[in-house]
Formats: sequence, C-alpha cells, structure tokens
Amino acid sequence: MVCRTAGQDIYSFGGILAAFLLAIGLPRLVCYERERGTDSLIRTSDMGCFYTWKSKVMFTIVYCAVVVSVIGVVSLLVNCSSFGFEGALSPIGECVYFRDAALPTMSNIAYCILQYVFLFLGTLYFAGFVLLLAALTKRTALTIFLCGTSYLICMLYEYAGHIFAGIFGSVLGFFYRFGFGGYLLQASYSWSNLGQGLWTDVWKPILLVAIIIVLEFSGLWLICRRRARK
Repeated sequence: MVCRTAGQDIYSFGGILAAFLLAIGLPRLVCYERERGTDSLIRTSDMGCFYTWKSKVMFTIVYCAVVVSVIGVVSLLVNCSSFGFEGALSPIGECVYFRDAALPTMSNIAYCILQYVFLFLGTLYFAGFVLLLAALTKRTALTIFLCGTSYLICMLYEYAGHIFAGIFGSVLGFFYRFGFGGYLLQASYSWSNLGQGLWTDVWKPILLVAIIIVLEFSGLWLICRRRARK
C-alpha cells in the first residue's frame, strides 16, 4: 500500500499550497480595473462587461487547473519516487477518507489522480469565493488578507476542531464541511461527519460543490452587470 501512504496523503499539502496561490494570484484579476481607473473603458462597449467576466472566469479555470497540475506532478514525483512507485498499479485497498468496503475498482495511482480532480473542484470553490470577495471589496490587499484569514480559520478547525464543543463547535463544523476549507482539504468528500464515509455517496458532495461553483460565478456576473448599469 505504498501509494496509499505516499500518494493519497496529499490533501493537506495540496490544499494549503493551492489556497495560498489562489489567494495571492486571483484578487488582482478583479480589482485591477477599479484600482487603475480603467473600469469605465469596459462599459464603453455593449458587450464589454460580459466579455470581461467571461475572460476572467476562463482565466480562473485555467489558473486552477495549472495550480492543481503542478502540485499533483510535484507531489507524485517527490513522494512516490522515493518508493520507486512500488504498488502504484496495484488495486487500492484503503482510502484516507472512505471505508474499505465497496471501494472503487482502480489502481493506487488512479486514485491519487482522482484526488487531484477533487482538489480541482475545491480550488474552483475557493476561487469563486476569492473573486466574489474581490468584487465586493474592490481592494487587492484587503481581499488577500480576508481570504488568508478565512482559510486559516478552516485550518484551525481541521487541526484543533476537537477543542470546540457545543453550538459553536457545531457551527464551525458545518461551515467547514460545506465550505471551501473542507473541500480543499478533501474532508468534505467523505460526506460522513468528516469521518470515513461510503464511496457510493461521493456524488453528493461533488454535486453540491458543482452547484456552489456555478452560483459563485453567476454571482460575480450579477455584480459586474449591476456596476455596468450605473
């Protein structure tokens, strides 16, 4: 089970690095026009606002894909190469967040790659949050600070959530499970109180995060269109 140890335990490293790169790289994408005073130029064209929004969304998707691809390749090369990729093509017998019963039929390396697909969805979730926050604050530095603080709170719950009890702990757990923090760290995909869930239920959190991502990018469009009308 070499790839289980070396390849599957990438959720913390991948989530933290991806969140850092998104929080640093994306706010400027939305705040640039207002900070440079060029936003009025976009409104000179009837379709300027739409094309600007479309370009930013496409750039964000590509940016997230590049970030996840680089993290995935580096992680697999560094972690698995030390074991000579032993057992990489063997069927998986254990998953980090899922019970051993009824595991999917795939190799260890295939499951590692699947984890980066999960991470890609998590990055899109967090990216949508970053873009919305940037559109509301209109300030790059403030957006970076708020995004970083939000993710640090998620990390705090991940590693110290057991110290929070009562209603406060339940509220934090709810926002962690259904927020971008749980998806970036891949805990939310288990769909079982952040424990080991059933693989047959994995479609539920995937569907939920897909809907949230669509709502985030749609919300960004509504903000852009509203400003264009002013």
